[in-house]
Amino acid sequence: MESAINHYVLLNPPSLFEGTLCVLLFVLVLYGSLRSTKHMVQSQQRAVIVSLHLLSFALILFIIFNPAYRVENYKEDKKNLAIIVDSSWSMNLPGSTDGNSRDRNLKSYLEKNSGFFSQIEKDFYVEYYLFDEELKTASLDSIIQNRPEGSYTKIGKMLEELKDNSNSKELDTAIIISDGSDKEESLDNISELVESVDFPINTIDPVTEENIYDVWVDDIESSEVSFLRYPFTVDVTIKSSIEDGLEIPVSLYEEDKLLAIKEVSLNKDSKEGVVNFEVNPMSLGRKIYTVSIPVLSKELIAENNQKSFFTDVIINKIRVLHVGGRPSWDVKFLRKALKRNPNIDLVSFFILRDPTDLAFAPERELSLIPFPVNEIFGKELDTFDVVIFQDFHFQPYGIFGYHLRNLSNYVSRDGGAFLMIGGSNSFNSGNYGRTSISEILPVELDYRPKTLSETISSKTFQTELTEIGKSHPITRVIPNEEENERHWSSMPELEGINVVQGLNKSAMSLLSTADGQPILAVENIDTGKVAAFMSDSSWKWNFSPKSQDNISPHYEKFWNRLFLWFVNDPELRDLKISTNKPIYSPGESAKLEITTLNPESINEETLPIVTLPDGTEKTIEIEHISPERYSGEIPIQGDGIYKISVVPEGTSGKYQDLNKSETIFMVEPAENEVRGPTANAEFLKAIARESGGKYITTNESPQALRIDVSKKKTITGYKTKKLWDNPLVFIVLIGMLSSEWLLRRRWGLK
Repeated sequence: MESAINHYVLLNPPSLFEGTLCVLLFVLVLYGSLRSTKHMVQSQQRAVIVSLHLLSFALILFIIFNPAYRVENYKEDKKNLAIIVDSSWSMNLPGSTDGNSRDRNLKSYLEKNSGFFSQIEKDFYVEYYLFDEELKTASLDSIIQNRPEGSYTKIGKMLEELKDNSNSKELDTAIIISDGSDKEESLDNISELVESVDFPINTIDPVTEENIYDVWVDDIESSEVSFLRYPFTVDVTIKSSIEDGLEIPVSLYEEDKLLAIKEVSLNKDSKEGVVNFEVNPMSLGRKIYTVSIPVLSKELIAENNQKSFFTDVIINKIRVLHVGGRPSWDVKFLRKALKRNPNIDLVSFFILRDPTDLAFAPERELSLIPFPVNEIFGKELDTFDVVIFQDFHFQPYGIFGYHLRNLSNYVSRDGGAFLMIGGSNSFNSGNYGRTSISEILPVELDYRPKTLSETISSKTFQTELTEIGKSHPITRVIPNEEENERHWSSMPELEGINVVQGLNKSAMSLLSTADGQPILAVENIDTGKVAAFMSDSSWKWNFSPKSQDNISPHYEKFWNRLFLWFVNDPELRDLKISTNKPIYSPGESAKLEITTLNPESINEETLPIVTLPDGTEKTIEIEHISPERYSGEIPIQGDGIYKISVVPEGTSGKYQDLNKSETIFMVEPAENEVRGPTANAEFLKAIARESGGKYITTNESPQALRIDVSKKKTITGYKTKKLWDNPLVFIVLIGMLSSEWLLRRRWGLK
């Protein structure tokens, strides 16, 4: 709608300095006029002359300032208004005692006051935005359907981007709906934050509670890389929003397994406390731990009562305790292979005499020390990753049921590994059937003692891969399956085998004789692992056709792979699966990569499986990047631990767990969004106050914002007529200046 307005303007309006100068000149003219007329007797004549001086001066100023009569044409239009809604994850937190989230309060507020916002759209040109780390254009419908998943609340950055947008759109006012949880800004720099914004900002807070009672896990300090069986320290800081001192139990979990509970005391002044845990990782790979505190009765927010962290457990060195019963070629070559492996820290006891041997000198003069049974099978046992008994008879060395029970617990309870290698002092030949060791061996032993001829067979035999052994990582010394089978069939024959009653139900035979007698058997015992090699002649493999300088790479590789299997080393598997991060925020996508040493073991149909936190499984499509690499993307659906696994192509379903490669990652809210305090009403109030807006909560009507709905006037054109630019003004000025001379002549004055 076009309109016009008429008014007078100065085309050359004076500045402050010019105005001050004009006032001084006016005073000076007045003073000069009064001084020049002080000799005049009649006051009426004097007043006329002074008035003529001042009117002449005023008329000169009138001409200088260039007055004009202006007719302006303008149109009235709606103002521009922006509605900006917080889309960070903290909006999922409770906003009131009724349990509704801040996001729910926001959306209910929009629905409840739909009439107000509909009218706003009629009165203004409205633009909608969502913001977290950055400002994004939106619509009212997209705001209502939006799931807040942003990792950061950055109000300061949002205002900068809003200002940049408003430079071209001439924004007139704004409404921000947010909990104010900006960890990067403070009340001290509010003025600086809004000084460049030349429009009022109104703030609506979806948090209706004034004082939020909250206790949270504030910080966790730990190592992102740790070593197998080497303890590391975890420092946990707990904070509170209340002044009273608290005693709070703090729990540490590995996935869903409780590791420890400790109590922390919160200082009354600092409102925080620190508790320390010691974690001893017992297997390799990525481990995710969670620190948790109980939710107190008055607490509004429970989401920050737990926090997860990760560590990637790697091998420093595999610490091996090797106990050899007597000198033999088998002991010599195994010790040689272990010493050549730089990843193995070998502690070896080579038994050269036992307590029954006759000694013709005092004990202190003997160079051979007794076997330290109590130290080894007591406090030092859990410092080893693998324990080997090779042709070792326990009875002559003071090893009793207590020591062997410790060894059994070390495997089944503590996740250790145990290997028994054959000989005349092993298995049934060493009377282990009557000990607790028989409970963890993968082969069945006879409880009754037997003669040596009943427990040892001296036959010569060729080892063969069992069906499981063809795909098991221990016996896959060559990645290609066919070449691997040919290699084993060409290995030298062995001589001598320990006779046992058979395999345990859950054990697996990887190598056997032609008639099916187990040569290498393995088994998982709870969290530990055990293996049995039923012969004392594996040293002959060191002289395979491809051996050089009495060193067989395949002989050493076989034993090295067995020890890698003992410690669950991911390097043992042909397939390796990894994600680009260990911990993700909701709304992100996990980037997956698969690499393989054997390109034949994977293709586009070998789809990885992801196990979601609720236990459901889904397959993941993968993309071929190179012959050895594949990639994929995992959509995240909720908080919790995700497990990804992939099985090589061609692996039988019965033996999938043998070659399965796995990794895990964690999804939890972004740390900045749940690390208390999670709302800041004072920050929102300050923004509104400094910019000229108003602050309300979702409990108040939006009418309380009192937004100015008047139209914005935009000038479309104007016409100007100068008032001094005509002869009459000059005639008046000349008349006023000459009239003084005429009056003085008439009055007889000088």
